[in-house]
Amino acid sequence: MKCVTINRFISTCVRAGANAVQAEAIFNELCSWYGEPHRYYHNLKHIDKMLARLDDSGREEERDALELAIWFHDCVYEPLNNDNEARSAERFQWYLGPLVDQSLAETVHRLIMATDPKQSRSGASDEGLLVDIDLSILGSSPDEYAEYRTAIRKEYAVVPDVDFNAGRIRILKQLQSRQIYTTPGFTALENTAHANIQGELVLLEKANASMR
Repeated sequence: MKCVTINRFISTCVRAGANAVQAEAIFNELCSWYGEPHRYYHNLKHIDKMLARLDDSGREEERDALELAIWFHDCVYEPLNNDNEARSAERFQWYLGPLVDQSLAETVHRLIMATDPKQSRSGASDEGLLVDIDLSILGSSPDEYAEYRTAIRKEYAVVPDVDFNAGRIRILKQLQSRQIYTTPGFTALENTAHANIQGELVLLEKANASMR
């Protein structure tokens, strides 16, 4: 998989209206945030994979906005908080928003907020693509999904098993009850994603039964 480089980020920022010095300083901040020790999944590897998925999609419309939204959508990540997306959008507005075209900044803010499952979405195709890219891990191979599942549990290490399992089961059942992907390049992952989710549900329910 292609690796994210500082040059790619700087080029995107410069096209958007920032200068290279400003972009490099923000890149270093992003690397610091995504390198926080509690991040086992929501880290630079996740950003790398999302950018690779964007490349594979062939999408050219709103390309810079999508790239910047990918970079910033998890820049704030505290597992026990429920406002990470909003705080990530605010951080984008604080650090990069004033340096780029206002219309693009508004698009990036909207896209970041679209990754919050609690928020209603506009139905715009760019939002659908970003969310599908973000959720593409659900439709990955069994081995990659197992790594993801383990990483998520590590991020919630402070939460007791019984509480984590209950919360995770609730989230997975919500996903299982609906169509996950909405854009043409990702609908082929639908069956795999549901199979992965069902497999995790079985493991969690078995674990709960053993704790009774």
